[in-house]
Amino acid sequence: MTEKIKIGKVIKIISTLISLMILFACIFDLQYSILIGPFWDMLLLMGLTIVGLIFAIATISLNEFKKFVSYIPLILIASTFLITFVLPPLNLGHYIHYSLNKENLEFIDRETRKENIYKMTDMLRYHKILNEKVISNDLYYTEKKDIEKAFGKYINEHNLDIDKIVEIQNKLIASKIISIHRTDDCVILIIDGFINNEYGYIKAFSKEIKSLSLNGLKIVKLIKLKNDWYFFYSK
Repeated sequence: MTEKIKIGKVIKIISTLISLMILFACIFDLQYSILIGPFWDMLLLMGLTIVGLIFAIATISLNEFKKFVSYIPLILIASTFLITFVLPPLNLGHYIHYSLNKENLEFIDRETRKENIYKMTDMLRYHKILNEKVISNDLYYTEKKDIEKAFGKYINEHNLDIDKIVEIQNKLIASKIISIHRTDDCVILIIDGFINNEYGYIKAFSKEIKSLSLNGLKIVKLIKLKNDWYFFYSK
C-alpha cells in the first residue's frame, strides 16, 4: 500500500466521521442549545462544517473523482444543509431534553406555586434571587446551610419553607435551569441566554404565549411539547 493510499484512507475516515457528526448535530438540534449555549454551539458547528468540507473535498480529489464512496462525506454535509434549511424542523433534541426533564419541570411548577415563590435562581450565578430578595456575589450556594445563612431572615419573615426551597434548587440544577419567573399568566424556566435573548421552557395559563413579553423580550421561536409546555427562544 503506497503512502498516498494510506493518507487517502485516513482522510476518508476522518471526513466521514466529521460529516456524520455534523448531520447528527443538526438532526438533534445541537446547534441551538442545550449543550454549551446557542452562541458557542453554533460557532462549534460552523467550525466543524468548514473542516468537514475541507476533508470532504480532499477525499474526492485524492481518489481522482472516480469512486462514488469518496462523495459520501460531501453528500452527508449536503443532507445536513437540506435538513437545516429546507425541510420542516425535527426538534428532536428539544423533545428528548423535555422527556428527560419533564418530572423536574412539573415539580418546579407545582411546588413554586404552592410555596408562593415567583422568582428564584439556581443560586450558582452572581445574582442569587428569591422573590424580591437579591444577593450578589461570586459564591456558590450549593447546600441548605448556605441558602439559610444568606436568605434565612427573608425566609422566616415570609414564612417560606427552606427545605422546599432546597428541593426546588436541586431540580433547577438537575435540569440545567438557571432561574424561574412566575406571573399570573405564565411560568418561565430560563436555561440560558445573553443580554438580548433567552431560551428555556414556558407554560402559559391565561394568554396566548406569543403575546407574552418575557423580561421585555419577544418570542421568536416556539416549540410545542406536552402538558402545556413549550420550548421558547426570545430576543
